[in-house]
Amino acid sequence: MKELKGKNEFTADTIKKLEDLITLRIKTPPSGQKSIRQKMRNLGFYGKDDWGITNFQISDLHSLIKTGLIKIISENFKPSSASTIVTKPIPTAKPKTPKSSPKSSTNIDKILESFKANCFDPKLDSEVKIDDNPGNYILCLRKNAKLPTIPISPTLTKFEGLNVIYTGIAGSSLRTRDFKQHFKGNNAGRSTLRKSLGVLFGYKLIPRDKEPNTGKTKFNMKDEQELSEWMLTNLIMFFLPTANFNNIEIKLINLFNPPLNIKDNHNNINADFRRLLSSLRTKKS
Repeated sequence: MKELKGKNEFTADTIKKLEDLITLRIKTPPSGQKSIRQKMRNLGFYGKDDWGITNFQISDLHSLIKTGLIKIISENFKPSSASTIVTKPIPTAKPKTPKSSPKSSTNIDKILESFKANCFDPKLDSEVKIDDNPGNYILCLRKNAKLPTIPISPTLTKFEGLNVIYTGIAGSSLRTRDFKQHFKGNNAGRSTLRKSLGVLFGYKLIPRDKEPNTGKTKFNMKDEQELSEWMLTNLIMFFLPTANFNNIEIKLINLFNPPLNIKDNHNNINADFRRLLSSLRTKKS
């Protein structure tokens, strides 16, 4: 590990102070954040210099703790109540999340507040900012970014002032699904989102596998690389670690009506767009 500018061992009390400072910084306008960051450095914590993470969130701190990169010296550390929905504390026992009970984390207002606390900008943030646990994600167009133009234009809904184009789930790891398969996967055959965006750009579908009769398709390497670059440049992602992702996914689709979500989307608005998108996705080259 590289030599740290600050420390990687903190008492539980210091961790609590860092959580409070991070929460305060998030709520403070940029012009007033410098003094808060200095207070964090005075505690021995350098988010960008030591961990390569800008716009540091409480979830980033907990991720560093869970992976062992930051150690808690004293015992009985518990993350602050303000972030219990956003991240998972280090469990002493397997959380009880019965599949038959959709009651936990289904209040839409609380869910959206949790998403707001977990914003990933692929142009600025390290992938370690994305939680390595199951959950939901919302993909939005960056300000002034637009979807490719096709004969039918979708109606878009905003979240945090940004146009929502897709919402999805990660059954095992948000980091693997969202960043490694969607943003940098270079294989639309393993990403519904990439395939939808690619056909909107007019990329030609080719067989994904050596056996062409499987019917699975992707784009050629040049198109895949261009698509990755467009996504990294034009998209912003919000994510929520949770075991209740299936129930939350339906709520998000019903709320935002994302145009690239075909499955489970029954909204009459954008129905023509979805039909055209579905046709493009199955079109033979």
